[in-house]
Amino acid sequence: MGLELHGMQELLRQLEQVGSEAERVKKDALLAGAEVVQQAASEKAPRDTGKLAENIVISDIKEDGTVDIGPDRDRFYGLFLEFGTSKMAARPFLQPAFEENKEQVQQKMADVIRREMGL
Repeated sequence: MGLELHGMQELLRQLEQVGSEAERVKKDALLAGAEVVQQAASEKAPRDTGKLAENIVISDIKEDGTVDIGPDRDRFYGLFLEFGTSKMAARPFLQPAFEENKEQVQQKMADVIRREMGL
């Protein structure tokens, strides 16, 4: 599931111009923001289906500035809960975790960028 923060893209583009150090800072900032969503999703995940809440992972930080956050491979059923199926209504926890924490995600990312770039 790809989630996108508007407003941070310009800052991330500026970082790309700084060089290889910026790439490390970019990844650190994305990871810091992703950890906020990971924690929130773990708190919101249904607890009646096994160990889903304890197994929300950050699986990939991509070059385009997106991050994959969701159930680990053994908990793929979490996606059925998130989106529903033809026989089951959706019980979303990933999207709400992101939506409710956008400001905190942006703040964490900005804090890392400022700290690492000495701004």
